[in-house]
Amino acid sequence: MKIAFLGLGRMGSGMARRLAGAAQHELTVWNRNPDKARPFAREGIAVATDLVAAVSGADLVVTSLLDDASLEAMFHAASPALAAMKPHAIHLCVTTISADCANRMQKLHAESGTRYVSGPVLGRPDAAASGELVQLLAGDASAIAEVEPACRVFAARIVPLPGPAGAANNQKLCINFFLAAMIEAMGECYTLGDSLGVSREALRVMFTQSFAMPGLKSYAERLYARDADGSTGFTMTAGLQRPAAHSRGRGGVELPSRDRRRTRREDGSGDRRGHGRQRLELGSGNNAQAGGAGREARHRLARSQSVSSLAAAAPAQAHCASWQMKRPSNRLICCIINF
Repeated sequence: MKIAFLGLGRMGSGMARRLAGAAQHELTVWNRNPDKARPFAREGIAVATDLVAAVSGADLVVTSLLDDASLEAMFHAASPALAAMKPHAIHLCVTTISADCANRMQKLHAESGTRYVSGPVLGRPDAAASGELVQLLAGDASAIAEVEPACRVFAARIVPLPGPAGAANNQKLCINFFLAAMIEAMGECYTLGDSLGVSREALRVMFTQSFAMPGLKSYAERLYARDADGSTGFTMTAGLQRPAAHSRGRGGVELPSRDRRRTRREDGSGDRRGHGRQRLELGSGNNAQAGGAGREARHRLARSQSVSSLAAAAPAQAHCASWQMKRPSNRLICCIINF
């Protein structure tokens, strides 16, 4: 299969290199900023000089971009890229976009004589590089069957879904919400356990044995080790960030846990600026009933300081604990998505 891969960011680079190593595929890559494509050229991978040249003659066009706007700027009714795609070629979008955008893409390609599949992935850049992603596929049924062999090069598990293309994006939204809630809950449990003298190792074993998903196991291990390195994380200026924005007009879905995270962010406890700090909040709720503690303890510390030593200094009767780690550009460390 002749493949054009557009977008060589952290996720895209890993997937593109996996495809480049598969002998059954002929790969050409392109990136808006040519600096990101130069390493591929040095590795002997074909690099297109422009977008139209990249997609011309390709059986499969894969896009790994930033968001709805970046995708629709590239593919629209009058776009040269869409016109350059050969009849019946497939556009596989692995970008985290809204379901509405995905459905518009499916309609656009159907009208142009090409096919569209939404294929958002679950996993971090390191999972993309090692071929261990989980991928959700929805859209043109015939196209899904054709793209699956290529997808298996970078995805360990593929989940075809019925319905329009946007079904895959809505599915990812729900899964990300679950993952974010579980990661925060694990962080709180570790922190509360530290304050109560509970074995972190016992908690780690419980968490890693409770989840089948490799991503959650990984976060359980990282939280256990207090690993705040964000070098393989995500920049949260990108992608789909807020479920509320994509559930409007759909029955007024209430997401209480999301609202609690938003409150912490807006009252300053989320620290949007992110200066390489770890934050531990230990709030006692109605502290008047918590052994006379009568106050909320908030602490900030440099990354090198121990969370457990901070927790030990807080009232043992703390009703709730929340630990959030951030890096510059709002790179999420202990949570994969910002609500």
